[in-house]
Amino acid sequence: MNVTASFVDDQDEDGYIWIRRFEDEAQSEALYAAVYEHDRGKNEIGPVVLDLLIPQKTVVTGVVPTPASPLR
Repeated sequence: MNVTASFVDDQDEDGYIWIRRFEDEAQSEALYAAVYEHDRGKNEIGPVVLDLLIPQKTVVTGVVPTPASPLR
């Protein structure tokens, strides 16, 4: 999984943003399954991460770069 960038929110101490890059939707789905559906991901990593998240504030969105964007 390619993490292109990560940021903290200077206005919200709970705010964290990360940008992950995928070649296409198929790669995104394959990597999601490999990470989040793997036994270690579900049983070891997932529970720890879930304790760090605020589900009500979590937003996941897909974006498409504009032609002028340096992030591709």
